[in-house]
Amino acid sequence: MADVVSGVASTLLGNLATKSFQEIALACGLKDDVKKFESSLRIIKAYLIDAENKQAKNHSIDEWLKQLREAFDEAGDILDEIEYEAKLNEVVKMYGSICTKVRRFFSYTSNPLAFRIRMAHKIKDMKQKMDEKIREGRDLGIVEQYVNTPTLEHNLPWRETASSLSSRVCGRLEEKEEIIKSLMTQKSEANSIDVISIVGIGGLGKTTLAQMVYNDISVNEHFDPLIWVCVSDDFDVKKLIQRIIHVASKGENFVDANSSLEYMISLLKRTLCGKKFLLVLDDVWNEIHSKWNELRNHLLGVGGDKGSKIIVTTRSRNVVDIVGSNLVIKLEGLPENECWRLFTKCAFQEEKEEEKYPRLKQIGEQIVKKCKGVPLAITTLGCLLRSKSHDENEWRKIRDSEVWNLNQEESDILPSLKLSYNHLPPEVKQCFSYCSCFPKDYEYDGIELIMFWMAHGLLQPSREEEDAEDIGELYLKKLVSTSLLQIDEVYSFLFPKIGNLMAFKNLKMHDLVHDLAKLTMKESSRTRTVVQEGQQEASIEWTSEKFNYLRVLHLTKDMELSSFPDDCFATMKKHLRYLFLGNCPSLKKLPDSICKLQSLQSLGLHCDSLQELPKNMNKLIYLQYLLLMGIKITSLSSMNIGRFQQLKFLYLFNCSRLVSVPSAVGRLTTLKKLVFLWCEELVNFEDEEEEGKQHVQVNNLNLQLFSIAGSKKLNALPKWLERATKLQYLSISITGIKSLPTRLSMTSLEQLYIDRCEEMSSLPNMDQTHHLQYLKIYYCPELYERYNEETGPDWLKIAHIPQCEIISLKEQIEKIIDMNRKSLIKLRNQARVDTTTNSQS
Repeated sequence: MADVVSGVASTLLGNLATKSFQEIALACGLKDDVKKFESSLRIIKAYLIDAENKQAKNHSIDEWLKQLREAFDEAGDILDEIEYEAKLNEVVKMYGSICTKVRRFFSYTSNPLAFRIRMAHKIKDMKQKMDEKIREGRDLGIVEQYVNTPTLEHNLPWRETASSLSSRVCGRLEEKEEIIKSLMTQKSEANSIDVISIVGIGGLGKTTLAQMVYNDISVNEHFDPLIWVCVSDDFDVKKLIQRIIHVASKGENFVDANSSLEYMISLLKRTLCGKKFLLVLDDVWNEIHSKWNELRNHLLGVGGDKGSKIIVTTRSRNVVDIVGSNLVIKLEGLPENECWRLFTKCAFQEEKEEEKYPRLKQIGEQIVKKCKGVPLAITTLGCLLRSKSHDENEWRKIRDSEVWNLNQEESDILPSLKLSYNHLPPEVKQCFSYCSCFPKDYEYDGIELIMFWMAHGLLQPSREEEDAEDIGELYLKKLVSTSLLQIDEVYSFLFPKIGNLMAFKNLKMHDLVHDLAKLTMKESSRTRTVVQEGQQEASIEWTSEKFNYLRVLHLTKDMELSSFPDDCFATMKKHLRYLFLGNCPSLKKLPDSICKLQSLQSLGLHCDSLQELPKNMNKLIYLQYLLLMGIKITSLSSMNIGRFQQLKFLYLFNCSRLVSVPSAVGRLTTLKKLVFLWCEELVNFEDEEEEGKQHVQVNNLNLQLFSIAGSKKLNALPKWLERATKLQYLSISITGIKSLPTRLSMTSLEQLYIDRCEEMSSLPNMDQTHHLQYLKIYYCPELYERYNEETGPDWLKIAHIPQCEIISLKEQIEKIIDMNRKSLIKLRNQARVDTTTNSQS
């Protein structure tokens, strides 16, 4: 509890220290009051270090910490109120009529002097509360302690974070072969389908084993299609059929959640009829026999090949019985030698490196024994110890920790995970805990988590040149390096695959790690976060008081929302910083009250029926992240995009009616990332010349990433891209673009991707590409002719780039044919070996 409260205190102090809040406090005449409050808060923070050490032996400290947490929450709300009022004043200055300004001046709530007096009283009251808590802490025997908190490394080695499945899998080969043998055996009778169950406790590697089978070459050649569906707690037959159709058709058949079950079944039949499919149902908990029977009957009714199979992974033996398994693989702990092999892969940088450190090897072997053969525990601790380098004292601390002695079931691996949590920097602990606000098996996008943490004030830059996104990237990298988050090798279709930017990666959290995050998450008594999936609109209590202090509203996965109450966002206006309306297919209009959200930092809209945005959207001048997906706007001019002078990230996906992008986007000097994906009607980017050559101030842009894909009608990039002197990542795919801007700045460029741009015939001057590490050109016939290594006349112009890949469509087809040929030879050779072995037997 103390570490959680300490994290909240750190967040408060970080918010107080920001340049923007200091300016607000000065403008409101509250600088001295804020400074006194900050002084008391720092003393409390010093008390919390000692409280963490003593709370286990003194239960009164727990109650003191709970009260302190409530006081901190109240303080956070007061700071929000001050910040909101300052922002609202700025909006009124820009857009308010004389009548509005006069009315606000004479209003008790908005008059500057009245507001200053009211806020000063509130801050003084908060300071008195802090001082009272200091006195109570002393009475409980808590003393001030000041320690230098180690700062988080900004250059964590990327190799730590590449948690690729293939490089870290150890063991399970016998189980894999047994499953594959069963898959290849034609045993299914009429009106039945073989089921193979993998059962075992959490963390043993059930999903990993299923993935090993699923990705095996022989399995891929035997079944078509292969379908992977993660089930977890929600065994909803209709939703499962919807997912099966989506995966089996490789995303070609989109099924609306509102479609009838009858329609879904007919589409399932068209998708699977006559095919030999392999269906993996991962992490099944359902113990209701009738639900399983319903799904199985639908699968049998589609008329698939009788050699089709199902693999189920589960922790429950009851599930194994219910699904009528033909083969049950009961996973036990990994053998000792495999445990050690897995540990060394995670804890050491190089193969056999452990032999150079015999004492570390001895300590490591003792730690591995305590993990009881559970791969998740071994991987997590191994990654943690890698970050400790070769420090024997740190390794001993892990081995001798009291966490191992907690009361636990024999199969419980939470102690090993808790150790990884304990060794996280305090600021990263909070971010990890907040991941539990999302449901289990949720697929996080890196940028989504960064926006989410930012909304809760958890990302406070320590240096002026940093921003919240830089800090968020660093925290994500730390969580991945300790295996508390895992990179999903299947990249999100929403974001481009660009280098090693964590913001553009798909991330997952193991169920047990999610349990740990939930265990460490001590939520406020005031509702700060609402994350809902697939709910009826009637179940959302828009008028409830619990929404008054909301900072995050995240609605996703087939929300049956057709409209909002007109004033629903008015109650959230002071605190809401993150609003995401995801996959709301029926929503046609947003209420005007959304324009009152002056504290809003991040807005995501994924609404296929939304044709226009409220007229006063330009009042959201503090917006930093804007994601528009599927909405039917024709231009960004209607929302006065140029007014968003703090915008850092602009992302448009599948905006099918978007025709042009105004030149105002090229004047957003704060913009760092700009992405257009599958905006198929996009024709042009307007330049200043096209607007009557009116006088505009020309500044260099801070744009670091530009990505565009799926706009075949677009034949040129914007001219203002030439002012993006800090551009690091450029990705262009499936467009009609004929050339890159001739004066495109290449001095900062690190990665350049050009994919299926058949009209493009040349690259700009590559002499200035001193930082360019990756150049990937795929299926661009004219570029291939000029720049390929073997015959290209201009190859020498790009030969200095470390990782350069120029591939033609013909070459790619030949590669695929060659790979398939080698696989067939391998299978034939294996078949001969098996035949020989059987004849000898």
